[in-house]
Parts: sequence; C-alpha cells; structure tokens
Amino acid sequence: MNYSENIQSLWTEAKNYLELQKEYLKLDSAEKLSVLLSAVATTALCLVLALVALIFFVIAFAFWLAKLVGIAQSFTIMGGVLLLVIIVTLLFRKRWIVQPISRFVAKLFVPDDEEEDEL
Repeated sequence: MNYSENIQSLWTEAKNYLELQKEYLKLDSAEKLSVLLSAVATTALCLVLALVALIFFVIAFAFWLAKLVGIAQSFTIMGGVLLLVIIVTLLFRKRWIVQPISRFVAKLFVPDDEEEDEL
C-alpha cells in the first residue's frame, strides 16, 4: 500500500468511527432521557397519590379533633399545621429537594470513574 491509500484508509476508518460515536451518543442520550422522564413521571404520580392520601388524613383528623374543640377550630388548626409543614419544607428545600435531584441528574449524565474504567 502506498501513502495515499493509507491516508484514504485512515480517513474511511475515522469517518466510520465518528458515525458510530454519533449513533452511540444518540442511543445513550435516549436511554438517559427515558430514565429521567420515567423518574419524573413516577415521582409526579407518587406525589399526587400522597397528596390525595394526605387530604383524607387531614380531613379525618380534623373531624376527630372537632369533637374536642369544634369544627371550625379543628379545620383552622389543621390549616395551621399544613402551613407549618409548607414553611419547614421551604426552609429545607435545598437539602430535601434540590440536592437529591441534582445528585440524581449528575449521576445519570456524568459517569463515575469506575464506570469509565469498564468502558
């Protein structure tokens, strides 16, 4: 083989390699996006169901509490408790919400050193 044939062969192999890398990137992105979207969907569904359950528990507790303090006061107390839960959640949102989501997304899109060694 002469010099020009070597260059042509190298160019063909590089082109094939880049095409394969492009396909790998597409597949890897699709996989990671599907994992991310399924996690979002699962979390949203669980949150909606938890919210419905919470509403039932709050109403039940309010009616139970109404026997002791009256209906209006029991619902006011439950509203205050829920506002307190909202305030605590907002105060700790970085630790309870932002950081776990950030870790999940980072773990999903940035491979660990051990995973890179396997590739």
